[in-house]
Amino acid sequence: MKKLLRFYVYIKPSLFPLIVAVVCGSVFGASSGLMPAVFKYVLQGVFEKQGEYGIWYVAGVAAALPLIFAMRAISGYASGYLMVYCSLEVLRRLKLDLFSKMQTYPIAFFDKFTTGDLLTRLTNDSNMVQTRLLGFASEIFRQPMQAIGAIVYLVYQCVKSGEALVLIVVLMSVPVFILPMQIIRKNLKRYAGKAQVSLSEMTQHVNENLDAVHEVRVFSLQDKQIEKFGDQNNTYKKFFLKVEKYDLMQQPIMEVFAALLIAATFVYSYCSHIDLPTFTAIGVALYLIVDPIKRVIKMTNDFIKTMPLIERICEILDYKSEVPEPENPVKIGEAKGRITFEDVAFAYKDKTVLKNVSIDIPAGTSCALVGESGAGKSTFAKLAMRLYDPSSGKIMLDGVDLRDISNLDYMANLGSVPQYPVLFNDTVFNNILAAKDGATREEVYAAAKAAYADDFIRELENGYDTVVGERGDRLSGGQKQRIAIARVFLKNPPIIVLDEATSALDVNSEAFIQQAIDSLMKSRTMFIIAHRFSTIKNVQKIIVFKDGEIIDFGSHSELMSRCAHYKSLYERQSSVVS
Repeated sequence: MKKLLRFYVYIKPSLFPLIVAVVCGSVFGASSGLMPAVFKYVLQGVFEKQGEYGIWYVAGVAAALPLIFAMRAISGYASGYLMVYCSLEVLRRLKLDLFSKMQTYPIAFFDKFTTGDLLTRLTNDSNMVQTRLLGFASEIFRQPMQAIGAIVYLVYQCVKSGEALVLIVVLMSVPVFILPMQIIRKNLKRYAGKAQVSLSEMTQHVNENLDAVHEVRVFSLQDKQIEKFGDQNNTYKKFFLKVEKYDLMQQPIMEVFAALLIAATFVYSYCSHIDLPTFTAIGVALYLIVDPIKRVIKMTNDFIKTMPLIERICEILDYKSEVPEPENPVKIGEAKGRITFEDVAFAYKDKTVLKNVSIDIPAGTSCALVGESGAGKSTFAKLAMRLYDPSSGKIMLDGVDLRDISNLDYMANLGSVPQYPVLFNDTVFNNILAAKDGATREEVYAAAKAAYADDFIRELENGYDTVVGERGDRLSGGQKQRIAIARVFLKNPPIIVLDEATSALDVNSEAFIQQAIDSLMKSRTMFIIAHRFSTIKNVQKIIVFKDGEIIDFGSHSELMSRCAHYKSLYERQSSVVS
């Protein structure tokens, strides 16, 4: 129930049209339930007393009928339309909130949830919740009101004819089908959850397949990919069929129950000498009671099928960030760039990646991070960017703990070029402009020139207005990297992290970019994750990592003379290059 109540914030702005929809639905339902009374006491009364009423009375009754049905039709239409409006508004706000929340969550959040799973929750899950809750909300007042109207008439008819036993039979028969309904509901919820998890896994597989088109073709993985998708598709089909099996069971159970109830009433009416009009009225009333009960049970099952989806959506909405915003953030403005690690440790999924890391890096110092694969270089850089918080210890910027600084405030002082940069499916100009909203075209051009990207950009089909395609796939790896570097030039932050930013460049481009990076080093704190020693020859300091610890810190010449591990790494790579 708590999970449902938290959705009230999305319903509240549409509360007035929702109330109007409920009222209209109640009018529609009640008018449907009282229809037997209209036919028995109005129409039947006129026919039984033909000749006693004047033509104007009969004409008045005839005129009232379309008015009653018009009122019923209008109330039904208004209820349905307003419910659709409210549900779409709720869905719009929910999707916006889900997407907005995901923009604020740290990298750790995306380690927990796969891309396919998040896409399923944001689109399929929220759409299904909207569809099912729309049906539920549209009928939850209509059908009970119809049943209540019919029950009121049935009570009146039974009391009037002295046949209270009919009421007793109806009331006693209700518990008969409650037990099988409960068993069905339990299985329904279980398999609905499994079906949704299976759908997420299948979506994730499709997403991975589309991202790995190159690898699938090169390594001839098509058959394996098809086989895996087929298995996932079969699993989803199996669980979905289970859901439908238990869902569809209820209709025949309820219809058999209704038929047995009417049959029993028929036998009782015959034995009790109840006249046909009275039996017909009671039978219609019973149908108008049982039919909405059937619909309510169907709606309840739809609601049960929706609960796993709601729980999955709430996982996103209620996620507790592992990199939380401080309650009273320290305003830092433009940082100087001094980074200090104090006895920092970090564990990922119970595996210690960094331990006992303490280092003080003065503002404006260019540092290379060197070590074997898995030594902790990338983790160190991610902690310095506050993509994660340390498991213990603290990291400070200009003497202020990063956990006391607003994430947006810190990111305003940070620039980064990953090893495999991603571009948006937009123009080259807008991809560079993303680093500094409101920059002039001249500033964008200057940043591109500084990154040695201006020449190749102008040779593109539409120059700076060329659309780069999904993830920038219309450009080469080197071109994408230079655009990513141009972003950093445009932002001009005091702290920069480069993850082998020249790895995808040809020899000539690398030489130009190296010059640009060298010019950035003079006045900024820079971390370069080094996989090739040729890219770090001009850095001021080198941090040497081994088994998650910093074992030395100094210039190239200092480390060559005193750090055997660094010397071994350098000589090993030099021999390979030569």
